[in-house]
Amino acid sequence: MRRTRDPDDKASRLIDAVGETLIEKGFSGLGVNKIAARAGVSKPMVYRYFGNFAGLLKAYISGKDSWVPYFKSLDLPEQPTTDDLKNCFIKMLQDQFRYFHQEKEMQRLIHWQVSEYNPLMRATCEVREKEGLRLLDMVEGHFRNSGVSLKAVLALLVGGVYFNVLHDSADAGTMAGIDLKTEKQFEVMLNTLAQVIEWAFQAAESAK
Repeated sequence: MRRTRDPDDKASRLIDAVGETLIEKGFSGLGVNKIAARAGVSKPMVYRYFGNFAGLLKAYISGKDSWVPYFKSLDLPEQPTTDDLKNCFIKMLQDQFRYFHQEKEMQRLIHWQVSEYNPLMRATCEVREKEGLRLLDMVEGHFRNSGVSLKAVLALLVGGVYFNVLHDSADAGTMAGIDLKTEKQFEVMLNTLAQVIEWAFQAAESAK
C-alpha cells in the first residue's frame, strides 16, 4: 500500500533545520541553501511553503518565541486585584527564567535579537511589548506617584535573566558567585526574582 506523503512534513523539517542550525552555528550560519540541504528538502520547497527565506524564518521565530503564547495563556480574574497582578508578574518571570535556561534555541534567538537588527525579530519584540504593557497598565494605579517604576524593575530583571542565562550557557564562569548549573543557586535566583517584585510593590505601597 502506497503511503501518502504529508506536505506539512517538509515544512516542519525546514523549520526544525532552522532551529538545529541556530543551536550549532548561531544566526550567522543561517542560509536558504544550508537549511534546505539540512532538511533534505529541495530549495524550491522553501519558496513553495513559505514564500521566501524570510517567511521560513518568520514561521520559525513565531513558533519558538515563548513570551506571546505565555501572555495569552495567563488566567487572570476579570477584575484582578493588586495581589493577583503581583503574583502574575512573579510567576511570569520565574516561568520564563526556567524556560529560557532550558531552551537553547530560545537562547540563540535572544542572542540574535540583541546582536544585530532584524525586522522579523523586531516585529516579534513589538508584539511582546504590546502584551507586556497591557499587563503593566492594569497595575499602573498602584505605582502612580510612588517614585517606584515597575517598568524599570521588570526591564532590569528580564535583561538580567537573559544575560545570566547566556553567560552560563557560554560557560563563562559564575556571575557574582552564582552558578546556575547548581540546583541550589538556581533556586536562589528564582526566589530573588520574587523578592524584588515583592519589594517593588511594598515600596510603592509605603510611599502612599
